[in-house]
Amino acid sequence: MRIQKKILVKIFSLLLISVLCISLFSTVGATTYHAFFANGIFEKGTKIGPVDVSSLTKEEAKTYILSDIETWYDVGKLSIISGEEEVYVLEKRQVFSFDILNSINTAEAGKQNPLLATINENVLNQVVNELKQNNEQEIDMEKLKSELQQPAQTLHPGELAFNLGHYTTVNEGNVVSQVTINHINDESGLMKWVKEFGNVTIPANSPFSLSKLLLENDVLNKYSNETLSIIATGIYSTILSTNFDIVERHVSDKLPSYAAFGHEAMIEKEKKDLIIYNKNPYEYKLNFSLIDKGFEVQLTGAEMPQEISIVIKDEESFDPKKIKQFDSTLKRGQSIVKQKGVEGKVGKIYRIIKERGQLEQRVLVAQDYYPPIPIIEVQSILVPEKEQQTNSLDEDSNGTDPDVDPNLPNENPLSENGEENSKDNSETDLWEDPDPLHLQKS
Repeated sequence: MRIQKKILVKIFSLLLISVLCISLFSTVGATTYHAFFANGIFEKGTKIGPVDVSSLTKEEAKTYILSDIETWYDVGKLSIISGEEEVYVLEKRQVFSFDILNSINTAEAGKQNPLLATINENVLNQVVNELKQNNEQEIDMEKLKSELQQPAQTLHPGELAFNLGHYTTVNEGNVVSQVTINHINDESGLMKWVKEFGNVTIPANSPFSLSKLLLENDVLNKYSNETLSIIATGIYSTILSTNFDIVERHVSDKLPSYAAFGHEAMIEKEKKDLIIYNKNPYEYKLNFSLIDKGFEVQLTGAEMPQEISIVIKDEESFDPKKIKQFDSTLKRGQSIVKQKGVEGKVGKIYRIIKERGQLEQRVLVAQDYYPPIPIIEVQSILVPEKEQQTNSLDEDSNGTDPDVDPNLPNENPLSENGEENSKDNSETDLWEDPDPLHLQKS
């Protein structure tokens, strides 16, 4: 009896295992079979790439997919772009190839399945290396290949364009340019700025507006125009030696002590702004800090595709005019300089752009002009006694100089238009309005 029971248990166990195996194989096998074939055809809702293979056999699906690939090859080309102008155009079939059989055999029933595509790495590497000759940046090839496959797997129609700048390996700590602003009267506003905006990101292919940044953070009224002008001057001076475009920038009527000629940027809240444009395919960061030497601004990110330097040409200075005023309260012969005066200046700011294998380019960035501020000298109305005595001795009773022959020609003749040629008259204005507002730029 015991032996019979053992045999029955073994038989039962064997039968149970067999049933479970049959059940498992029937379930998984049916699912697997129907994933590719159901009565010899793909199930409804099955797609490979953009091709709907529902109710198609493998051979029919292969034919349809191949036809769509050939159409995709013939419509549009692939462009690899470097910098702003260098473009390498390729036929799609030079770069892409497709594994149709493997795409069909691995497709899941009723789902969207990828069309397996591969990249011809030899061709791609050759193109990238050729374009990189004028660009020192490293390219993330794996990322480039991955993104190249995406439009191929879906047979995305039309032209394909990939800019190598988007795949540049960027050292975010790399300092592209930096400046230090000194001769600052009050650093309190700058300390607040560094604490609140120590790092500011300028996105790729995007503008940056200083006023917009302040408005977005609702802090426009926290900073004075002078503080914002120092910050704007730091930003402008830093990006001047880069390829950033300058959209909006203003200067004062008098060059401030903290700015070098050609490097100033003046801010007037809600009226005058600083707007620059990052035309590169990667972002940059502005880093602000206060150091012993002053207010430091750094631009960090990828190296510029060109070597850029700044020169100032056609500089010219203008001596200030001298304005005399008279004051009866001053003692005889006394004079006071009410306004020292500042010489005017004009000049053109150029970017000198150097690219490997190309001639230098000189690009005009701006033309700055600061009008001269006149000297104002206040004198006493009373003439010194010695000067009066000298004048009286030099003239006779008729008001003529006894030492001068009246028959000789006048040493200071009138010009053709009847005006006296006097150097003093051309350089000195009496009682002229001392307010130099008429010299301001619009």
